[in-house]
Amino acid sequence: MKKSTIALFVFTLFSLVVVSSCKKNSTTTVTKSRTQLLTQMAWKYDLHGLDENNNGVIDQAENDMPYCQSDDVYTFSSNGTGTYMSGDLQCAPDDANTGFTWSFANNETQLTIISFTQAISRLDDNILEVYYEDQNSQGQTVKYITRFKH
Repeated sequence: MKKSTIALFVFTLFSLVVVSSCKKNSTTTVTKSRTQLLTQMAWKYDLHGLDENNNGVIDQAENDMPYCQSDDVYTFSSNGTGTYMSGDLQCAPDDANTGFTWSFANNETQLTIISFTQAISRLDDNILEVYYEDQNSQGQTVKYITRFKH
């Protein structure tokens, strides 16, 4: 009787180990590539301006995006092409939808649209934020930030 009890115990333990090792891990997170993040949905302007206090944030006082651009949309395709669509609030009478090319540069830390390259400060499911640096009239390096959202 002892042998059958031990055998039953070993069989049950072995069965539990096998069953528990077959369960899927429900906490697995899927990491999207930068291309997937960029191309999953269209992007609309959120903010654009000169970061005057150099804190990496466009404060409301620094936002100089024209109102007419607030409904413009950029769509990126995974094949390196994209479409710019002017919204109903046009900045000029000849604003037209147009295509463009895009690519990542410098280990996907920069985004080039046509031939203009900007550094990526944030790219996630909801925000695309890029910036470029330039010299102002006093010879100081200043940062221009543009943020898009879905």
